[in-house]
Amino acid sequence: MLTDIQTRKLTKLFRLYDANGDGVLVQQDFMTLATRLADLRQGLHASPHYDQILAHLQGDWVCLCQAADQNHDARITLDEWLRYYDQILNDIKQYVARVITLVTLLFDAFDQDDDGYISEQEWMSLLAIFNVLPIYASSIFLNLDLNQDGFLNQDEVLTLIHDFFYINEPSAPANFMFGPY
Repeated sequence: MLTDIQTRKLTKLFRLYDANGDGVLVQQDFMTLATRLADLRQGLHASPHYDQILAHLQGDWVCLCQAADQNHDARITLDEWLRYYDQILNDIKQYVARVITLVTLLFDAFDQDDDGYISEQEWMSLLAIFNVLPIYASSIFLNLDLNQDGFLNQDEVLTLIHDFFYINEPSAPANFMFGPY
């Protein structure tokens, strides 16, 4: 069962995926995110990397519908989303397949200069894809960059995403990786 903090963070994540802000998730929301990502990296539309992200997001949509769409209307409500993530977070294989794989793909996409690190500017680009207000971006990055080297490597991002999903300490830096929740 999800904790109160997990529910709040997953509600924030739901809103980030809800590209048109209508309060439900549909397949187009997932495709909109893929398109925004491709637009960020000019030329990504025609790359194998984009195809991998698009395929993964399409797979996420299928898994989400199969596991959570109780009334089979191809519209995922917040309650359905929360039940789905309760399952994902309690099954390490599903967590790796759905979350870790996507985060790894996104890391590669947002590492715009291919140096193996996400800079503050690159993190701001990630937040922009999800319509997070730029006013939060700089302070979010500073709180996530625990070693204060000005960058996040892939291991740091994977640790942060783990903490986002599993840590129940209200002030944990990872809780704010996508803005206030």
